[in-house]
Amino acid sequence: VVSTQSTGKSKTIEGFGSLLGYLPFCLTLLIGGGIVVCYCVAVSLGHVEAAFPYISDTGTFPPESCIFTLSLNCAAVVAIAIFTLKYLHVKQYNRGCSSRVRRVNTAALIVGYTSAFGIMVVAAFQETNVLSVHVIGAMMAFLGGTVYMFLIASLGFMRDVNFGVNEARYSRARLGMAVLSLISFILMTVSTHVSVSQLRSEEPNADIRKWTSSQKGYNIHVVATAFEWVMALDLLVFLMTFSQELHLIQLQVGLVRQPSIST
Repeated sequence: VVSTQSTGKSKTIEGFGSLLGYLPFCLTLLIGGGIVVCYCVAVSLGHVEAAFPYISDTGTFPPESCIFTLSLNCAAVVAIAIFTLKYLHVKQYNRGCSSRVRRVNTAALIVGYTSAFGIMVVAAFQETNVLSVHVIGAMMAFLGGTVYMFLIASLGFMRDVNFGVNEARYSRARLGMAVLSLISFILMTVSTHVSVSQLRSEEPNADIRKWTSSQKGYNIHVVATAFEWVMALDLLVFLMTFSQELHLIQLQVGLVRQPSIST
């Protein structure tokens, strides 16, 4: 429900508080739903192998690339909203906190924005077009997301911080997810390098989007793709833990009527 209260020459629009907690679920639906649709289309058209493709492989060729770009760009916008609201939530509940809390909260916001921008880069630059830029975007998204998880988790272990919910329970779970994301990132990066090197040593022109079990490095390739999917799912679950805290937020938008200029 949105209510409007007149205050002289300004108006304050209140509402949306009960809906903000659903933003993490919207993000999961956009990314998860988009990737699943892209995967089904890509497999049905023979663009990738059904078993263990990289996430980006499912959105490389049209028409699935169009869906991939649209869903990731929309997801990046929602992610920016979540990062901003989380920043404002911590700031509002900890007005008299130490400067360390403020610095970590600000750093988390900047890193979160960097991760969201990385998602946009991944969506805009398919790996078959500009591979180097695509990889940079993926690193920004995944590594930035991992650093963001550690920063937010660390806030819960600071003595004077307040989230308005059970900080200890959420902080331990978030720290565990941050560690899982870091381990997954390392294993994915190393496994990708090793598997691609093994494949290229025998088949320099092989298409990694159609990697089969008969080709060299396939088992390590499966490890790499599995940890990429784990990392993506882990980040989405992490952001879904914000739901209860975002429900505590009530947005207010002020509208100020400017005096008319007579000519």
